[in-house]
Amino acid sequence: MQQGQSEDATGTRDETYDVISIVYHALQGAENCEIYAEDADRDELRQFFERAGEQQRQLAEEGKRMLAKCLQNEGGSAFSFGEGQANQSSSSQSETVTSGTGQTGGGIG
Repeated sequence: MQQGQSEDATGTRDETYDVISIVYHALQGAENCEIYAEDADRDELRQFFERAGEQQRQLAEEGKRMLAKCLQNEGGSAFSFGEGQANQSSSSQSETVTSGTGQTGGGIG
């Protein structure tokens, strides 16, 4: 995708879109490493996959911090990933329950 195309297509700045992509792929990589570690027969390979997964999780955490900064620079409110999720989830659930649907809603997970 050339410079400016993602902003035109999504309404999101290229940098923000790119950070979201990195976070997604890092989390996907961490999940894959966990599966590979479980499947590994040799300790050496299992340990390698575990280290790789940990690096992917660290990269994802750094990406979440960068994403919060990107969103703040786009004019959004400062939102710290990991904080406030429980409150958002519980408020969604209480709204759903009080509306009489009997279903439980979830927040950002």
